Amino acid sequence: MSFKPVILIYDLDNKLVDEIAAEIGATGQYTSINTYNEANAMDAVEQYDRCFGLLTNKLSCVITGWNNYKKPRDQFLYHLREVERRSPLRHPTPVIMVTEDHREDLKKRALVTADGGVCAYLQKDNFRDALIDTLNKIVFEKRAAERNRESLRDFLAQEQHD
Repeated sequence: MSFKPVILIYDLDNKLVDEIAAEIGATGQYTSINTYNEANAMDAVEQYDRCFGLLTNKLSCVITGWNNYKKPRDQFLYHLREVERRSPLRHPTPVIMVTEDHREDLKKRALVTADGGVCAYLQKDNFRDALIDTLNKIVFEKRAAERNRESLRDFLAQEQHD
């Protein structure tokens, strides 16, 4: 019996969470945990911790968005990174952002490795085009860090072009 990689999905937009879960579920390759509030998302992170949070958790990827009601520093992404930084034996969990927020400052902040280290920043209206390919690269090909560098490089190139 082989276990499917577990993907945590969190967003305040319940419909978006369900759409992402349906896309992932259709592949038959992943198990998703759908959460609709930050408390449940953090509980799921804790449930998948190993060695009381000292080692990298068993989540293969987190898919989340921005909470428009919170300041950037209070976002789920940064709470997750804060928990991960508590142990030197823990590596960052790969994160994909799916959002309708087009603020460039938030995008840059999420992509910067030292801050958010997001592997991909997808737009809510067309995330289906790249979600599964990106997820496969992150989970099965173990290319999370590479995807982060590519996404940040593309963003910085676009920023210089504009």
